[in-house]
Amino acid sequence: MEHKIILQPGDLNDENRDYLPAAIKGSRMVVNENGNNSQVYPERLTEHTGDLVGDGVQDTWYEYVPESYDPAKKTPLVFSMHGGLMTGWGQCIYTSWSLVADKEGFICVFPNASANGMWMIECDSDTVDQITTTADPGVPVLNRPVGTVDQFHDVQLVMKLLERMRRNYNIDETRIYIQGMSMGNAMTSQVARYMGAHFAAAAGSGCPTNPKLLFDKDNNLINAGGPMDIWQSRLEWDFTPPHYGEEDRPVVLGNINYWRRLNQAMGQPEIAIQGEKNLFFYRGEKANVMLMDVHNRDHGQTFDDAQMVWDYLFSGVSKTADGVVHHSATRRTFTPDKAALALTEGAEYALVNGERTPIGGRVFRRDKIKYHGLNGKYLVRGSYLYAPAAFLARVFGGTVLSDGDTAAIRLADGRELTFAHGCIGCTIDNTVEAMLCDAITVEGQLYLPAQWFCAALYNWHVSCYGSSLYATDHYALLSRYADWLLSDLLLGTEKEQRGMV
Repeated sequence: MEHKIILQPGDLNDENRDYLPAAIKGSRMVVNENGNNSQVYPERLTEHTGDLVGDGVQDTWYEYVPESYDPAKKTPLVFSMHGGLMTGWGQCIYTSWSLVADKEGFICVFPNASANGMWMIECDSDTVDQITTTADPGVPVLNRPVGTVDQFHDVQLVMKLLERMRRNYNIDETRIYIQGMSMGNAMTSQVARYMGAHFAAAAGSGCPTNPKLLFDKDNNLINAGGPMDIWQSRLEWDFTPPHYGEEDRPVVLGNINYWRRLNQAMGQPEIAIQGEKNLFFYRGEKANVMLMDVHNRDHGQTFDDAQMVWDYLFSGVSKTADGVVHHSATRRTFTPDKAALALTEGAEYALVNGERTPIGGRVFRRDKIKYHGLNGKYLVRGSYLYAPAAFLARVFGGTVLSDGDTAAIRLADGRELTFAHGCIGCTIDNTVEAMLCDAITVEGQLYLPAQWFCAALYNWHVSCYGSSLYATDHYALLSRYADWLLSDLLLGTEKEQRGMV
């Protein structure tokens, strides 16, 4: 039986400017910003304290056992780890895990970091002194790691909490998961890499792991936990911590490639862009990897991140005692975009309905400029990626009637179009129509602005970001990391990414 999710109306505090206002706890206050959005504090969220590790530290954690929990049934367990300077209850209200748990019947546990609201995590040996004593603006000082990872108090706390939850509830040993946000994502990654044998899958949003903790100096993987299904949520306006010493692109792609290599998921991704959510799904021989890149989102997590992670990943993965990952039907089936075109500047290949396809030329960019009345200066009014008219016609099932300085094509629905080099106009069934930018002939082939072709002739939604274009038959907004992945895929430069071999 599926239980209904009940959204509670709250007391909206639009004046709030605190990251996590203490007054929310136990109240009906809700706050919203472009990184985190809260729900009303759940009545069933219970606070617990105790010296679980046995080292004299009184830890605090929060358990959420939904009304739909059935003690007679084996029940999945989800750990959710808060961001730096936050709390377990804060992580609960800044996610939808409790709401999804109400529907699905699984149990959640939200631990507090043991010191200063900051998890004890591995640090790069070259910067550990700096980042545990001083910090860059906007970045809190980290707790200095003591001992090996398995000796870290916070890692031991997770393992002791797992033992406790097994004792107190009917937990399905094969379906234990962990997720985190920001520094909680770094903590989740640490647990996954060293204690992954106990978890079927891990997910996280924001704050990718420092690649120096993922790869040794010879580019070998540093791992003691084994393969597991992985979900990584990245936000367009999120940025890598400065002390990593690397730009965003190698850090983010290095994090993906670490798990792709471990899970033997090195093939081409299946791609679906659903509104602002750019999904790249890598199927692996040992386990799967999913990236969700969210357009126009700041550091944090989307409110539906938990629902996405559960529906597309956690709900269909388990791990047996021998460490083997098993897959079954997920709550929602991941379906790649069936009608889509991806182009990137300088590439001789395109992605056509998910297939890497030669275009018979090279994609280039051309600007539409305004110079009249500007005394020799000019303004760029539009910038467009161009592809051969013959290629674009074939993508949509049309035929080429002629090509060169003038060209003619017939579309699958019978419309006939003509074009001429240097002319912004075309004819459609012998009627003049203006394009976004002029037609250009290169090496005997006439090129057209792909955005105009897809949008004007087929009413497709076209989104451009960086050097890439994505056109499809539904609302879709290309984002930052998706641009990087498409660019490398179409240019054939994926092997140059951080962490690849």
